[in-house]
Formats: sequence, structure tokens, C-alpha cells
Amino acid sequence: MKLSAYTKYKNSGVEWLGFIPQNWELVRLKFLCKIQTGDKDTINAVENGKYPFFVRSQKIERINSYSADCEAVLTAGDGAGVGKVYHYFKGKFDFHQRVYMLNQFNNCLGRFVYYYLKSNFFKVALEGSAKSTVDSLRLPLIQNFEFSLPSTIEQQVIISFLDRETTKIDCLIEKQQRLIKLLEEKRQAVISHAVTKGMNPNVAMKDSGVEWLDKVPAHWQTRKLKYIFQIRKRISGELGHDILAITQKGIRVKDIESGEGQLSMDYSKYQFVKIGDFAMNHMDLLTGWVDISKFNGVTSPDYRVFALVDASCVPLYMLYLLQMGYQQEIFFAYGQGSSHLGRWRLPTEAFKDFIFPCPPTAEQQKIACFIQTEHTRIDKIIDKCSKTIALLKGLFAKQGWKSCFITPYI
Repeated sequence: MKLSAYTKYKNSGVEWLGFIPQNWELVRLKFLCKIQTGDKDTINAVENGKYPFFVRSQKIERINSYSADCEAVLTAGDGAGVGKVYHYFKGKFDFHQRVYMLNQFNNCLGRFVYYYLKSNFFKVALEGSAKSTVDSLRLPLIQNFEFSLPSTIEQQVIISFLDRETTKIDCLIEKQQRLIKLLEEKRQAVISHAVTKGMNPNVAMKDSGVEWLDKVPAHWQTRKLKYIFQIRKRISGELGHDILAITQKGIRVKDIESGEGQLSMDYSKYQFVKIGDFAMNHMDLLTGWVDISKFNGVTSPDYRVFALVDASCVPLYMLYLLQMGYQQEIFFAYGQGSSHLGRWRLPTEAFKDFIFPCPPTAEQQKIACFIQTEHTRIDKIIDKCSKTIALLKGLFAKQGWKSCFITPYI
């Protein structure tokens, strides 16, 4: 990015803004546009609705009615999106009662306002926001936000520059996101093939007799889980233990002091989980997970805690099989309940009768080590991609956004 400096600058008198070009004005936002909130709290979203309905997050709902037909900038009025979530839109739309709409622009271009707020408002939004249970952006704060305003011709030059540069960055981000998706798919494929087919492509195969498993190496056995694991339901009957949550990132110790997430009225009714135990959320096969615990503690009595009792089975190999049951929705076909309510569970008997492949112990260990190595390699690439995305997203914020407004290339 080549940016040309102006000949003369002046002190804006605004600490976060600093010096601005001599011919730029300093104007409060309330003199540049009309600012108002929506009039709807809850809506009946329609999947293929005709018009966008802007909420406080990056997500945009769809509905079949509209209350505005104009060029507008929309920003979150409270919640996690304060100072972070911005939308630019031209046409028919509607918006939540806790979303601010800026329109009827005076002496400024709507898209310039969008870029200016997106790149600068975060510097004061959270500092000046009112604190309750969530961050809340008060109207006076946004009304009195200072704008360093160039001529409309310069605004258009800046808009064109930023549109061009952000399009390039968005394309790079999209490529990195696609690569991450492909890597995650490869990671799942590595697990699926290794734990069900082994690592020898020339090995003789046989029909497993299990629908989801299909063919397995001829020297492998298949066994029901009731011969591999033992379910252990041990209610603690007391308080004072770490509360363990089963998340899709594994089992973690829950911070109950924060008050976030689901809380229990009586943790003495929770069941013990020991280090090395398997624990799974079998109550929701769509969003649940299974892991080997690295902690001693207690978890919900609704979850399933079980221990490996077959000495010929390698814990990590069995864990990869169990996690594959969630990732590829293999367990889903054996579930019961109400999937549309998020309660599609794997009953105890279905769990006990579920059949897993069982290679010789040494081969299980070899497969588990191979998967670990591959995961580490893939995770390093994914981490590198994620850092690249973060760098690209922060590119203007760190080195370009402010300079684009103060020293634009014209």
C-alpha cells in the first residue's frame, strides 16, 4: 500500500485521533447522519425470506417484511458485538431494536462512515460503554463520536482504495479458510481409514458383518462395547469437587464462579470422573462429544462415564473410534429421542451392543501413534492458516486503517 502524505497537518484535539490533514474537518457523528434503533425484539425468521434482518451479531436473519429502504450503516447496540459488528447495506431491510441504524447522510458518504466506524470506533466504544450484564452502547456516545472528514471527492477515493484492498484481503482469507476446511476433512479421513482399515494397503480384507464398518483386515476381530468397557455411575454425594464439562474441545474443568453456561442447583448429585475414565455426552449426538479425562472431578449424572476393562485394547485407539462416531454421525443412526430438540441420545443398550473393530494390541498402538503424528502435523498447518487469517483481518487495524484516512493515496 503506497500512501501519499499531505503537505500540512493540524492537531485534532482528540487523543486517539491525533493529527489530521489541514483541510479536513472535525465533525461529530450526530451532524453527519440520522441515528435510530429498530422497533422489533423477536421475529419469526424465514429461511428464504425476501429481506435481511440485522441483529447484534455478524449473522443476518431473513424475513418477509421491511421497515427501511435506504443506504445505511448498522452497528450493534449491546452485547458482544459492541464496537465490532458493522454492516453496510443499500435497499430494503429491517433491524433489531438493539441495533443502531445510521442513514440520511449529510456531507458524507455512507460507505465512508462504514469504514471509518469499523476502523476507529472500537477505540472508544468499549471504554465508554455502560456495563450491566452485557456491554451496552449508549446513544450519546455514538452521537458525539468525532469524525475527521475530508471532502466528498477524497472520501470516494478512500472508499475505492479500501474496497479494492479489502477485496484482496477477503480473497486471501477465503483461501485460507477453504484450506483449513480441507485439512479438517483430511484429519477426519485419516482417523476413519486408520481405525477401520489399518495402515497396510495390501492386507487381506474380510466382511465385518457390521453395516457401518463394512470390510476390515482379515486378521482383525470385532467386539461389542460391553466387553471392552464398563459403565461406572458413582454419585459423589458431596460438594467440593471440580466440575467437569464435556465440550467438543475435550473435557475441561468448569468455572462455575463465572455463572456462564448451565449450572446445577446441587453438585452433590453429580457423578465421579477419575483420571483415565472415558466420559461422553450421549444425550445429544449432534453437538455432544467424548474424551478421556485428564482430571479428577464430577460431571452431570446424565452423562455416561465408563472405563476400559479389556487389557488388549489401547485407550487412545478406542477414543479415536468413539470420537469418529460423533464426527461422522455413526452413532446417530442408533439413537433415540427428539433430534429437532437437540435430544437425540444413544441409549445404554445400544451403546453396549455397538460393535468396534479390534486389531491386535501392537497394531492398535501403532495406529494411535500414526494418527497422533498426523494430527500434530495437520494442526500445525491449521494453526499457521489461522494466524495468517488473524494477521489479514488485523492488517488495516494495525498498520493501514488510520493511515488510509490520514494519508490516503490520491
